[in-house]
Amino acid sequence: MTLDQYVRDLREITAQRSDPVEITDLVVPLARKFAKSPELRRPEYRECDAEQGFGVHMLHEEPNHDLAVFLVSWLPNRGTNPHNHKTWAVVVGIEGQEQEINYDRRDDGGKPGYADLKRSGEHG
Repeated sequence: MTLDQYVRDLREITAQRSDPVEITDLVVPLARKFAKSPELRRPEYRECDAEQGFGVHMLHEEPNHDLAVFLVSWLPNRGTNPHNHKTWAVVVGIEGQEQEINYDRRDDGGKPGYADLKRSGEHG
């Protein structure tokens, strides 16, 4: 599956449905298929910023930002601080294993740059 086909399929699914769970159920098999695409194996997609510990490669983004496809590469044993994307995503591993740690926020978010977090789960 090519990036163009994947994006066309994502557009079609999201044009016909609005429930994130239903959308996710339909996107997961497509994402798995797309993850097998040879075009995702380019050497430049493995490039990472050594200081950050990862590299982000935008493959596609709609002009209105409703749909984006990223390829993210991580250096071994690196990660990010807790953060909120304020959206949902489908994540498919191409190589290696992702470890995700979830947190519950215990404060009201009223103090900029501060969050009282409690670790609530781990996947990976």
